[in-house]
Amino acid sequence: MRPRNLLGGTNGRLTAFGLLYISEGIPYGFTTTAMVAFMRAEGVSLTEIGAFVAALFIPWSFKWAWAPLIDLVKLHRLGGRKAWIVTCTSMMILTLLVVAAVDFHTNFQLLLAAVVLNNIFCATQDVAIDSLAVSTLKENERARGNGAMFGGQYLGIALGGGGAVFVYGLFGFDMALTYVSALLFLSLLFVVFFIQDPGVIKDPPRHAGDTLGKLRRELVSFFESLYASFLKSGRGPRIGLVFAVLPVGAMALAYATLGTIQVDYGLEQTEIAKVSIANTVAAAIGCLLGGWLGDRFGIRRMLGGFFLLTTVPTLILAAQISAVGLQQVPVEIFAGAIVLHGLFYGMTFGVHKAVFMGMTNPAVAATQFTAFMAMGNVAISYGNFWQGIVADRFDYAMVLYLDALVMLVPLAIIPFLRNREPEAALAIEASAA
Repeated sequence: MRPRNLLGGTNGRLTAFGLLYISEGIPYGFTTTAMVAFMRAEGVSLTEIGAFVAALFIPWSFKWAWAPLIDLVKLHRLGGRKAWIVTCTSMMILTLLVVAAVDFHTNFQLLLAAVVLNNIFCATQDVAIDSLAVSTLKENERARGNGAMFGGQYLGIALGGGGAVFVYGLFGFDMALTYVSALLFLSLLFVVFFIQDPGVIKDPPRHAGDTLGKLRRELVSFFESLYASFLKSGRGPRIGLVFAVLPVGAMALAYATLGTIQVDYGLEQTEIAKVSIANTVAAAIGCLLGGWLGDRFGIRRMLGGFFLLTTVPTLILAAQISAVGLQQVPVEIFAGAIVLHGLFYGMTFGVHKAVFMGMTNPAVAATQFTAFMAMGNVAISYGNFWQGIVADRFDYAMVLYLDALVMLVPLAIIPFLRNREPEAALAIEASAA
């Protein structure tokens, strides 16, 4: 029986990429939400948790360095990009088991090394999926495709984050780990049986002679085009390089601080799970709503407004903590601020990615877009690092106030954002041809 390929039709493609992005969100949600909550409950300091989450994002910050391998090493005989996805998903399961097995009290450095390795495979899987999406989604499917992908990612985060915390609260950490591993294994089976890379050549020619020389020439040509796409396509991509490493609005309530503040507030594990799931659903809705508003009223205008909106729940919660103390904040305000921030951050997140699509040269789309996205993870990494230190030395109110203040830097750059210049882009493509 011939395996079915969901990438052969529109509905299949939308379904396939939504499900593939669920597999990306599961380990992300588990490490940033469930592991953080578990570590804090076990008495790990906020500084160490900040370092843990910062280490998690290091591979995502540098995935641009090996992204060209997906384009250059085709693996036709093994299934093309499907082989990359299967291998990375398998290694994600294996390394996640290692991460969870490490005693973080006595081997914290080993834990950091294991989580970096796990996320190297997660980031590589992401590059392979994005490359597959770029080459298979039709022009009139891309908006829906991206909506399905980011919606799937948030669903995966909810399953791996809030879902795992819920299982952990009822049955313990070992069962939560089993639950997450089972989800990833199901994702692996889905890829094996329902995904076929349409770019695979059935009988690829065997190259004789100077294979290393051919690879070297391809690499030189590829990076020349990439360099030109960033630095020779008008000021838009150059400004984008700076904008990409700055925070996406007020971010503290979206990452490690979100996990630790709920534990220190006194929520039980099942309560954290409920808030986390509500927050993730709100963020998914925000992505869809933000994208619609951005297309209708202008991306830059809406992005600036969304940046400001992320500060509203941030400052409300900061003011409440300053006035009465963290544990005295009414639960309705506490949970409401987190979920409202999820909605506004989702609106910001979706439109923020559209900015970089306009700066990207289609000739090197996968790698250039990956580079922009990787730089965005630099902001997440250093943000988690300084927020953990400030929370330990001062309090959560100071973290939230500073988070809203730092947001003013990228906000000031938004009016200067531009797409790549068509004239320069045509010159690049002509010279490459």
